[in-house]
Amino acid sequence: MLVGRHKPGKVRRRRPDALPDTLQIREARFGEGKAFTDLAALAMEGHGDFDDREAMREAIDEGGPFISKFGAGRIVFLVAEHTPTAGIVGISSTIPPLSVLGNMERDGADPAALGATAMAYVKVRALAVADDYRRQGIASALLTKALAIHRDHRAFFAYGQFTAGDAGLARFYRRHGFTIHAPGEPVILPGSARHPDVGAAPLPGEQMFSRTI
Repeated sequence: MLVGRHKPGKVRRRRPDALPDTLQIREARFGEGKAFTDLAALAMEGHGDFDDREAMREAIDEGGPFISKFGAGRIVFLVAEHTPTAGIVGISSTIPPLSVLGNMERDGADPAALGATAMAYVKVRALAVADDYRRQGIASALLTKALAIHRDHRAFFAYGQFTAGDAGLARFYRRHGFTIHAPGEPVILPGSARHPDVGAAPLPGEQMFSRTI
């Protein structure tokens, strides 16, 4: 299971939407687990004691596509590849709301509600770009493609969290249409006829961002 939070990076000034010809965004492939998790560490350090990098690495190296144990909801691992060197210079991990689903399961939610919740929501788990490749639009391209994939798989709401007071990350996510919530404020994941509203709360010292997709 992949659960966790999102760490701020050094978000920089926005660049044009088009990536350089030497960069491409694609799904992670077999054998790229270590390169992926090495970069994911930039986004995960300092956010709680839970470290799921090994689970990420194993999942990537087993091959995809990846579906949560609840039978719905894509787990999407994207990379930014520097094509001249085949190097991985950026990553994103976006997942169903697994911690929320775990709480629902413990509270006795029925399988239909769990499956509908897993499909409806996506959490931005990790988003990171190598230092030498920042300010080229890579983080924006990764996030945009990840949300499009989840939308195509019937997700309609995305959220995540970062260290409270990180103005750079607040600007980045606001620019991508997210509402930035006050430090400590939970996000309400809106329900439907198939599943109720549920809440997702940050750790102390974090704040959340959310939007429909």
